[in-house]
Amino acid sequence: MSMNIRVTACLTMATFGLSAMAISAPPIGMMNWVTYPIMNDSDRATMVSFVNSSKSPSIAGGWVVQEIADTIQGGANYAHADSFVQAMDDAGVHLSLNYGDTDWNGSTTDVNQNVTVILTYLDNCNATLSTNVINGSPTIDVNLDVEPKGGTTTQQWISMLSQVRALLDTHNAGSPKVKATLSAFVPMSVQDDLEANQLWSQAWANADTLIVMAYRNLPCFTTPCTGTDTAPCADGFMKWGLQLATNTPSGKHCAIALELDPTGDDIGANCWKISFGTTGIYNHPHSTDPESYRRNFLNEAIQEGWDMLSSAQQQKFHPYGAFILHSYQWLSCFRDNVQITGGGACSSSGACGDQSKCIPQLAQNTPDLNHDGVVNAADLDIMYDAISSCAHDSNTDGMIDIEDLMHMLQSWGPCQ
Repeated sequence: MSMNIRVTACLTMATFGLSAMAISAPPIGMMNWVTYPIMNDSDRATMVSFVNSSKSPSIAGGWVVQEIADTIQGGANYAHADSFVQAMDDAGVHLSLNYGDTDWNGSTTDVNQNVTVILTYLDNCNATLSTNVINGSPTIDVNLDVEPKGGTTTQQWISMLSQVRALLDTHNAGSPKVKATLSAFVPMSVQDDLEANQLWSQAWANADTLIVMAYRNLPCFTTPCTGTDTAPCADGFMKWGLQLATNTPSGKHCAIALELDPTGDDIGANCWKISFGTTGIYNHPHSTDPESYRRNFLNEAIQEGWDMLSSAQQQKFHPYGAFILHSYQWLSCFRDNVQITGGGACSSSGACGDQSKCIPQLAQNTPDLNHDGVVNAADLDIMYDAISSCAHDSNTDGMIDIEDLMHMLQSWGPCQ
């Protein structure tokens, strides 16, 4: 079959009124796992200033995932929650209210109860929303960080999503003050299972947005930091991010969570799993200005990951948060080194604190089409299947032809 076939595939319009033209910079969001910013006027003002800052990476006009379920149990702190929601909405922030269980054992009781707590609050919310509005209705996203552990299966996770969707559908049908959409974080292992067992349609039947927790976004690691992963050079931006985008249907959105915390227990103990929170990035041993180094590294990595996506793939990502930074305390360390309320000291420690280890390089291997860390026959098969489409134009000259094949052959073997 001839390989000099010009790319003629048409790109369709995406939701949220976005065209198929490439988006020069990705929209950024952040997580906030602490409850301080919703509790008093001073903290709210500080948070508004933080999210509206133009300092890069800026989340102005972006997406904030706010932990809240434990703060409003039994109707407590509704007035504080109203003030926070109003402040974020007035600031142009698109808001998710979160319930999290990072050690989920498969029981849906706590999940359903805590989602009901959030929905009950939305039914009593007294904020006047102008930013968080969908189709003319005040609407706030409900976010789940429910991570299966132990022997908990992906099918149980899907069943949990289905029950939560039923709760949201009932809530929305009751003409509440504020309607709800549903987003959910997806661990890499769950996404691998969704892919391997063709469970995507079941997941998407329930979620409006899926956010992959692709915490290994910076291949390839140096030899001392290969850890226990069988594919230490796999690129989280592309292997899981692109896989998620590929399986995101029309009308839905995806996003990638980026881990910034260098001290997290599970993240910090597994060097191969880190995105940015290692001494090598956070406090670079060879840099005379570590603060500037980590800020520039984060910005460059985000932009490079975004630029590796085609314009059609970019349209699949959430228009207010293609990348969700975890969390606001550590974002300050990678932006201006100024902590806001609720944050800890900007410092790195833990198993990945050895300055001789864990200094990953940004990805540059575009012929690695399946992003598994090696250029081989599997990538050749992908290129063959891509003929007559706009996908996998390896040298980005607007056509799939012999030049792309040569580019791949020149890169054959393990990624460098």
